[in-house]
Amino acid sequence: MAPSTPHPRPGADRARHRALRAARAVRSALRSLPLVAAAGLGATGLLAALPAAPAAASSSGGPYYVAIGASESVGVQPLAADHRGVRTDDGYANDLVAMEQGRWPGLQLVDLGCPGITAQGALDGVGRCRYPYGSQVDTAIRFIEDHPGEIAFVTVDLGFNDVWPCLVHERVDNRCVATALARVGAALPEILAALRTAGGPHLRIVGLQHADPYIADAHFGKTAFARATVPVFDRLNDLLSADYATAGAAVAQVPEPQGLAGDVVEAACAQTWMCRYHNIHPTAAGYRVIAGAIASALARGPHPAG
Repeated sequence: MAPSTPHPRPGADRARHRALRAARAVRSALRSLPLVAAAGLGATGLLAALPAAPAAASSSGGPYYVAIGASESVGVQPLAADHRGVRTDDGYANDLVAMEQGRWPGLQLVDLGCPGITAQGALDGVGRCRYPYGSQVDTAIRFIEDHPGEIAFVTVDLGFNDVWPCLVHERVDNRCVATALARVGAALPEILAALRTAGGPHLRIVGLQHADPYIADAHFGKTAFARATVPVFDRLNDLLSADYATAGAAVAQVPEPQGLAGDVVEAACAQTWMCRYHNIHPTAAGYRVIAGAIASALARGPHPAG
C-alpha cells in the first residue's frame, strides 16, 4: 500500500481507495489462487493435481520474495506413490527463504510458479494456471506495485519448458530448438522490463540458468543423446544470461555438469529423479543446489538497471 501524500490532488482519495481495494484483492487472490495440473512434461508424464493455493504472503508488510517460474519454482517432485510429480514444500524457493532469513528476517514467499509454463505463457496468461490479473507476470507486477519498498527480491525461472519439447524421443530437434530459443529471446526481455518498471531501478532480480537433466541418460547407456543435449542447454543459458545482464538482473549460475564422466553422470542422477523415476525434476539435494546458486547471486549485491 502506497503512503498517503500530505496534499493530495483532486480525485486522489478515490484513486487511493481503488489502490487499497486492489492491494487487498491481490493479497486475497494470492492466498486462494487456484492452480490447475500441468500436462505432460516430456519424460515426467502427467503431473498430479496441485494444491489449490501456492505459497503466498500474508499482509504483514514484507519483506517478500516473489518467485516467477515453472514447476521447479513450486518444488514439484515425484513421490513413491506418484512418480509423475506433485507440488511440495521442498523446492528451491522454500530452501532459499530459509537461507535468506538472516539477511531479511521474516522473509515471506509469494510463489506464483506454474508447472509447464513457457516464457510467453507466463507473460500472456496462456497456460494451465489461473491468476487474478490474467497472467503470472501481470499478477507479479501488480503485487510488486502494491508493495513498494517491501520486495526483497524476485526470481525468474523460465525457458526450460520452451526447450524440452525439442528433446523428446531421445533425439534433439535442432530446428525446434532454434524456434524455442527465439520465443524465449522475444518474451524474456519484455518480462524483465515490466518487472523493472514495476519495482524500480533498485529491485533485486535474479534470473536462473538451467542444468541439463538429460546428462543422467548416460547412466542408461544413452550417451549419444546425453552428449547432444549439452549444447542445447549451453545455448539456452547463454541466451538467458545475456538477457538477464541487459536487464540489470543477477544470474544464478546453476552448476552445470561438465562432460559425461561417471562421477558427473552420477551427480546428475543424485540431483534429479532421472535415474530413479526418469523424471526431470530435481531431488531435494538438487533444489538445494539451485537455492545455493541464487543465494550466491544475491550475495554479490544488487544489480540495478543502468
